[in-house]
Amino acid sequence: MGTMMPTNNGTEIRLNHPNGLGGWMVLVQIGLYLSVIRLLFLIFSTTIPSFQPDLWDVLTSPDSSVYDPLWKPALIFEAVVNVTFVLFSIFLLVQMYRKKATFPRWIIFYYVTNLIVLIIDYVLLANIELVQQMNEGGSMQDIGRLIISCAIWVPYFLRSKRVRNTFVN
Repeated sequence: MGTMMPTNNGTEIRLNHPNGLGGWMVLVQIGLYLSVIRLLFLIFSTTIPSFQPDLWDVLTSPDSSVYDPLWKPALIFEAVVNVTFVLFSIFLLVQMYRKKATFPRWIIFYYVTNLIVLIIDYVLLANIELVQQMNEGGSMQDIGRLIISCAIWVPYFLRSKRVRNTFVN
């Protein structure tokens, strides 16, 4: 069985199977939920404490031994990005469960933007001497994971029959 769907070139018949939020889409759902949880944990364990007057003054005061002029923009950038990505992840979950036709484009934008932001964050933090001394290569591993993630999920959302059959509203 199929369903007649309007397209730019007229109408086309789309098979009803596979569709829905099963299959590989389960991994996308889990990933979005884990992102929300991980980012909220990061915000409450690292971001908010960074803005407490004691730590903020130590990092951003020129008189401090660990001062670097990049601390202030780096901390602000991290805070804005983390809050934005929590809200973006929640937005994507809502779009996914409503099966909105725009969801595949938004999730692709999410994956690619996440990679770009992580690279910018890495470059920003790599220029802070204290971070260079503490760096254990974790950021490069995160960038590598995101490159692999983009290489898997972007083509999936562009070519998958399940995606095409599910997100039509």
